[in-house]
Order: sequence, then C-alpha cells, then structure tokens
Amino acid sequence: MTILKRLAAVYMFLLAATVAVHFLVNQFYDPKLEGASLVVWDIINPFSAAGMVMILIVAFARKRRLDAGADLSVSREYIETNVTLYYSAALFIAFLWNWLGVTVVDPGNAEWLVWMLFDATLPLLLVSTALRLLREAAAARSA
Repeated sequence: MTILKRLAAVYMFLLAATVAVHFLVNQFYDPKLEGASLVVWDIINPFSAAGMVMILIVAFARKRRLDAGADLSVSREYIETNVTLYYSAALFIAFLWNWLGVTVVDPGNAEWLVWMLFDATLPLLLVSTALRLLREAAAARSA
C-alpha cells in the first residue's frame, strides 16, 4: 500500500506543477484564451478530474478514520479533515459542471471565474494531499 501512496503522491505533485505553471504561463502566450492554451487545458482536464477523485478518496478515508475515533472534539485535525473533504467535493462539482458545460453543451458556456478558482486552488489541494500520503507511507513503512 505504501508504494501505491507514493505513486499517487508523485502523480499529484506532477499535476499540481503542471496546472500551476500553465495557469500562470498561459497569460503570456494566450491571454484571451482563444487558441493554444485551450487545447492544453483540454489535455489537462481529464488528469485534473482524476486528481480530484484521488483527493476525494483520501479525504473521505481520512474523515472515516477520524469519525471512527473516540475523540469527537473539534480539533485542528477535525477542521483540516472536514474543510479538505467538503471544499474538494464542492470544487469537484463546480469543475464537472463547467467542464461538461464546455465540452458537451456549448464551448461558449465557460464560467471563467470557476476555472480561475479551480486552477488556483487545485495545486494547493494536490500538494497538501500528496504530502499527507507521503507522511502516511513513511509512517507505515517505519511501523
């Protein structure tokens, strides 16, 4: 299981770097988002969807472990777990709504604020989840 967690963490780090760099760089080569940058986003989006699913799986598993414990007090762990899970779920719903609206319904249907929010926060969620997976893998290996 530790090798799977490490591989997932590497995937998340690479995806986070790709999304963050492209989000910043596309302003220089396609500022009106009319051409090449949209093609790159079309390639990145399925990988982003997979990354979001991975984040949700990790966050849900973490919440189940936390809820199974005897201590139900509000702690840092409780807040981190719930914010990660529910924010990730809301972001994934907004992402799917926007992505499907653009690809299936009408390319002019894009809500750019949703894309900006998604592309600015996805790398943060990916990196924090990847770091958590690496810590869990290291703890399991040393145990």
